Amino acid sequence: MKRFLTILFVMIIALPAISQTDNGCGNGSVQNLAKKYKLYKTKNMWTFLELETFSGRIWQVQYSVEGDSYRFKTTLNGDSMLPYSDDIGAYAGRFELYSTENMYNFIMLDTETGNTWQVQWSTEYKNRGVLRIW
Repeated sequence: MKRFLTILFVMIIALPAISQTDNGCGNGSVQNLAKKYKLYKTKNMWTFLELETFSGRIWQVQYSVEGDSYRFKTTLNGDSMLPYSDDIGAYAGRFELYSTENMYNFIMLDTETGNTWQVQWSTEYKNRGVLRIW
């Protein structure tokens, strides 16, 4: 009986470790919560910024209740901001956007290198862009 209780006790303790499932990361015990894409609110109720968090690519997304001609998605930055070609060093969550007091500007941070960029969105093409902050 003592042996039975010992085995039962060990099984109860080990149950949480056995019940972990594989989430695609390979080992079942680590969960990657970072997402490949994130939407960031702007102070304009119709406009969001979509960030590809592993490369730093950014799109301006505008929705509307007025019709198709007011809805659009346009590229602010179509180039990878990774320091190496071929997306070497890319992983979900590497890049993040931070709002500023200016409603048209965000700061993008490469969380791996500390590099920063000014991201400016606009409804006018000539006022859009991404500029490196040195």
